[in-house]
Amino acid sequence: MAGADTSAGDKYRSHLAGDGEKNTVWRHGAPPTFEAVNSLFEAERTQEWPAGSLEETVQNAIKTWEMELSHKARLEDFKSVSPGLFRLSVNGGRALTGEETLAVGSYNALLTSPILPGAGAYDAAAETFESSHDLFRAAFPRGFAWEVIRVYSGPPVITFKFRHWGHMDGPYKGHAPTGDKVEFYGVAVLKVDEQLRAEDVEVYYDPGELLGGLLKGPLLAPSAEEGATRQLAERLAEAATVQSASGTAPKSQACPFLASGKREEK
Repeated sequence: MAGADTSAGDKYRSHLAGDGEKNTVWRHGAPPTFEAVNSLFEAERTQEWPAGSLEETVQNAIKTWEMELSHKARLEDFKSVSPGLFRLSVNGGRALTGEETLAVGSYNALLTSPILPGAGAYDAAAETFESSHDLFRAAFPRGFAWEVIRVYSGPPVITFKFRHWGHMDGPYKGHAPTGDKVEFYGVAVLKVDEQLRAEDVEVYYDPGELLGGLLKGPLLAPSAEEGATRQLAERLAEAATVQSASGTAPKSQACPFLASGKREEK
């Protein structure tokens, strides 16, 4: 889709290399590689679509779009979307423009919800583009694979079902790794232009299927150093309270650690 270049350097993603990318500004200074997640995809996909089929075309187009969103720093370098028209909405929420989606990143765009922060599952308002990607890279060190399960309609309005999965071999928000496969399914409606560039994308899925799996692991115990520091701070605070009650200022009051109640950064 969107004029795929055969010199891309990845069999599932276009626009990674070649003359069309010579002026591309990459977020991390160079094009990414996808060996790990491609291996996971090939080992555990449930469908293997024929070359040139609509299903393979849609699957590779979405992989290309995700690559561009995660690794290209400027919307003008995107080849998979129509920059002036692109919109992304999730579960019927407010549609984000291309610039807004690029600013917050795919995870924040897909996990914006008034319910998730209160559950301690995810707070899109508190995460940056970088922190959100670091969070899920840590949880899924082997990658977070994606596949098309079924395509219901072709261009210009493409409707399809997808599957997204990874193995929780790393921690997530203080929860220990479980080693379990974490996966979820969803449906998307993709409107494309004459060049097969995405103009409007609607995604529908249950974020609980993803986050529930990541929160299954027990909370990691604080380290011995953190525990000792906390106990020391509690003892110092107690001593300061007793001395204050007796009307005698502690001699150590001048210490920034005691005066501010904050731990000195090292």
